[in-house]
Amino acid sequence: MRIFFVYLFLEYKKSVRVLLKSAGSLLLMLCLIMGGAVAAGVLFFGAQMFQAIDVGVAIPEEETQTKAVARFLSAMDSVESICNFEYLSQAEAMEKLYEGEIQAVIVLPESLYDDMYNGQKGKISVYLPKQAPFQVQVFQELLSDGVSLLQTAEAGVLAARDMAESGYSKMKPNKAAESISYTYIECALNREKLFDKNVYSPLGQMNLYQYYFAAAVSVLLLMGGLNYSFLYQRKSRAVEQKLRLLGLGAVKVSVIKILVMANLSWILGTTAYLSGCLFSKWQKSYFIWFHKEILLWLVPASIGTAVYFHIVFSVFGRGMQGAVFLLLANALMILCAGVVIPSAYLPEPVGRIGQYLPLGFLHQYCIEMFFGSLSEGKLLLLAGWSLAGIGIGAIFSWDDT
Repeated sequence: MRIFFVYLFLEYKKSVRVLLKSAGSLLLMLCLIMGGAVAAGVLFFGAQMFQAIDVGVAIPEEETQTKAVARFLSAMDSVESICNFEYLSQAEAMEKLYEGEIQAVIVLPESLYDDMYNGQKGKISVYLPKQAPFQVQVFQELLSDGVSLLQTAEAGVLAARDMAESGYSKMKPNKAAESISYTYIECALNREKLFDKNVYSPLGQMNLYQYYFAAAVSVLLLMGGLNYSFLYQRKSRAVEQKLRLLGLGAVKVSVIKILVMANLSWILGTTAYLSGCLFSKWQKSYFIWFHKEILLWLVPASIGTAVYFHIVFSVFGRGMQGAVFLLLANALMILCAGVVIPSAYLPEPVGRIGQYLPLGFLHQYCIEMFFGSLSEGKLLLLAGWSLAGIGIGAIFSWDDT
C-alpha cells in the first residue's frame, strides 16, 4: 500500500507542475470557451427571439395615480415580454414615432383615473404606424385583449350598480360597484394561478446563459484532458513494469492515473463554477448561484471525465497520438452532442446519438447539477462507466507493458 501512495504522490506532484505551467493556456481556453458559447447562443438565437417594441406613454404631470397604475402594468410579465414603456410628453412621443425611434404611442387624457373611478368613460388614444411589423401587431393584439377584459369588468360593475339602484341589493350603488371592482381586480391579478405553466423550448426550463454556461463547463472539462497526455508517455513503460514486479498491477496504476486526472479536473471545474458565480453577481444577471453542494457533485463528473481520458489514452495510443485523437473526438462531439446547437435543431439521428456521447451525458449532468436536481440514475451510470473504464484501461495498459 505504501508503494501505491508514493506513486500517487509522485504522479500528482508531476501533474500539478504541468498544470501550473499550462495555467495561462487553460485560462485562455476558459475565456475562449465562455466567450464562444455566449457568441454562439446570441448568434443562433438572436434572430429567433421576440424583440420587445418601445412604446411611448404620454401621461399628464398631475395624474400621479394614473402613472402609478401604468408603471404597475408595465412590470407585468405579459406586458414586459412584448413592450418597453417610455414616459414622454405627447409632442415628444409623436415626434419619436414619426422618426421611427418608437413603434407605438399611448396618450392618456387628464382625469382618467377619476373618470374610471366614478364610472365615466375615459378616452385613450393609441397611435400605431401604418405598416406595422409583426411585433407591433402582437402589441396591438395585447391591447385588444386588454380592452376586452376592461369591457367585461365594466359591464359587471355597471350591472351591479344598476341592481343596487333598483333595490335588489342591500348595498349602496357605489359600494356594490366598488365591491365588484375589487373582486375583479383580485381575480385579474391572480389569473396566472388559474393555469398550469408549461414551457416548450429547446433549452428546457433554462435561459440562454444557463444553457451555455453548462455547455462551456462541459467542454472545458473535456478539453482539459489534452494536458494529461504526459501520464501516458512511452518512457513510463519501464516504470510500470518495475511497479508490477513490486505488486502494483495495471488496475492500481489505472486507478492512480484516474485519481490524478480527476483531482485536476475537479480543480478546473470548480474554478469555472466559481468564475461563473462571480461573473453572474458582477453583471447582476444572477443566472447561477453558489451552492456548496455543487462542489461535491463535481467529484463524480471529474471522475467520469478522467475515466474517459484514461480510455482514450490507453486504447488509442500514448502521448501525442492519444492527444490528437482526443482533440478530434471532442471536436466531433461538440458538433453532435447539442452543446452549441441544441439537439432539437439537429437531424434526429444525430441528436439521438449525441445523447449517448460522453459530452452529451456530461452536459446533461452539468445542467442538472447547476440548475436542477441530480437523479440517482445519472450517478449510477457514472459509477458503472467508471468501473468499466478502469477495467478497459487496465487491459490495454497490461497488453502495452
